[in-house]
Amino acid sequence: MAKGRAGTHSSVIEAAKPLVSLLEAHGRVSRGVIEARVGAGGRTIKVLPQRGALRVTVVAKGAKQEFHVYGISIEKVRELLSDENLAGFLVRI
Repeated sequence: MAKGRAGTHSSVIEAAKPLVSLLEAHGRVSRGVIEARVGAGGRTIKVLPQRGALRVTVVAKGAKQEFHVYGISIEKVRELLSDENLAGFLVRI
């Protein structure tokens, strides 16, 4: 399976950059549209399994972005989410 970025959308919200770097090292990440003016109480990462991919949503500082991740198992994502760079996030799987 190829690794790195999938699709043509290139922008990533600041809070999601460490996560995207980790995910791209192990699989393909398709970056979604950035939503602004989101009422966020804290920084969260939500992972939902879908058919053939994982949907990862990152919410932080009034912005939200959704990613689709290919070629990585949910177990591997759990392992990656324990990285010290993501310590300030509430993680929901």
